[in-house]
Amino acid sequence: MKKVFTSCSLGDAYCVKALLEAEGISSMIRNESLLQGQATIDGHPSVWILDDSLLDAAESIASRYGSGECSSCEESWKCPKCGELHDPQFTTCWKCGADRPEKQ
Repeated sequence: MKKVFTSCSLGDAYCVKALLEAEGISSMIRNESLLQGQATIDGHPSVWILDDSLLDAAESIASRYGSGECSSCEESWKCPKCGELHDPQFTTCWKCGADRPEKQ
């Protein structure tokens, strides 16, 4: 496992995780509990890939996100089924369970 991204924002960590997984790179987030006031040794939320052989591709995706080149997670989205507004890192509507629509 290799760390590819660290941020003060859990939302940013989820965006990077979603971008990685959209490219077929399995990942996990560590230090999610920071938002609940639990201190950890590692510090801020971070994204780790599970397959070290994909490190170069994962670092490229994380770097593009960090520099603002990647816009897939910048916009909120509205559920096509119930109209609920969601933050960009979410892929499923919390209210009705519908999937986020694909970008055109």
